[in-house]
Amino acid sequence: SQICHQLAVNVQLPVRRGGLDGAALYIDTENTFRPERIISMARHLGLEPDEVMERIIYSEAYTSDHQMLLLEKADRVVKEKGVRLIIIDSLTAHFRSSYLGRELLAERQQKLNKHMHRLVR
Repeated sequence: SQICHQLAVNVQLPVRRGGLDGAALYIDTENTFRPERIISMARHLGLEPDEVMERIIYSEAYTSDHQMLLLEKADRVVKEKGVRLIIIDSLTAHFRSSYLGRELLAERQQKLNKHMHRLVR
């Protein structure tokens, strides 16, 4: 989660400072997003914390299906907000808890594979 927080800040840096001068889409699956960490990291890099927070589009996913839906609906936000980084923290948490046991392993893997392919696109 700390790496995800740092990347959400660093992506906003200008290109000349190693960033991508873009926003971050942050999908949180385990309720680990901490704005106070973002603010601290932004200050450390000399960025305006309020502006950094505005450029992190945050959404909480409650189930694996909800997580997949958020990503499906993200195309418009990515284009409108100049998103250069999509973070899903953690990608597999809901899939592990939703599909317990060997009998559901194939279904879980198929859904996870579909989700990852959408993310790559």
